[in-house]
Amino acid sequence: MSDEYENFSFNVRLTTKKEKVELECKDCEEKKYEMKESRAVALIGDRFYHGAFLPAKELEKAHAMWENTLHDINHQGTTDVRGMYAQSNILYFIGYNDNVTYDKKSKSMSMDIHVCDNTHYASAWKGYVELCEKSGQTPNVSVSFRAKTKSMKVSKLPEGVDYKQYGLSEEDSVVYIYDMIPEALSTVFQGACNDKDGCGIGKSCSVEEDASPEESEAEVTEEERHEREEIVTWLKNHEKKEEIDK
Repeated sequence: MSDEYENFSFNVRLTTKKEKVELECKDCEEKKYEMKESRAVALIGDRFYHGAFLPAKELEKAHAMWENTLHDINHQGTTDVRGMYAQSNILYFIGYNDNVTYDKKSKSMSMDIHVCDNTHYASAWKGYVELCEKSGQTPNVSVSFRAKTKSMKVSKLPEGVDYKQYGLSEEDSVVYIYDMIPEALSTVFQGACNDKDGCGIGKSCSVEEDASPEESEAEVTEEERHEREEIVTWLKNHEKKEEIDK
């Protein structure tokens, strides 16, 4: 068991929800449209990711803290590796995530992705999603967060966890994740979660109509919360300005 927070990045697949908005183009041979919104099934609880066990109860406790987190490309907004050093790079932030919900039945967390056209790589993100659609591939997303870990016997895991499919026995010990602090959601080339796991395009969880973000018991410092709110406010203001200018 460790009192120190560790960094995690779990790759999953993106479920897109397209709103086709026709663009005025009198000389175009065919009608054009743009992607206005996407929704990602970001994580599923009571699963193993890269050998670490993510409990559904910890995901449920922390899910609301992904509300208004930023969205970047290839994790390079939060961690851009240059040579031997890693630092954040604001050029790779292209939007934000909101309307975060947790579905107890499927143990999955979902969120909407909003892309701000005024950001540096917004067109690259939209082009990539369109390219994947036309080629029949699936755009993937990856969550990044900090969390604590401890060692736990497989026999102590929640009831119903199919640990045998991972080659484990009751006497084995696994890394158990808890006290999650969300950081961002990222669009990446390849994710670990697939259609069979329930995270692919066309997959959806049975979120109740009145489901809404809830207060979380996980801790976020006031400084982190303030910085996050400032950046998201800036993105939303630019998003509104772009709609007025169109």
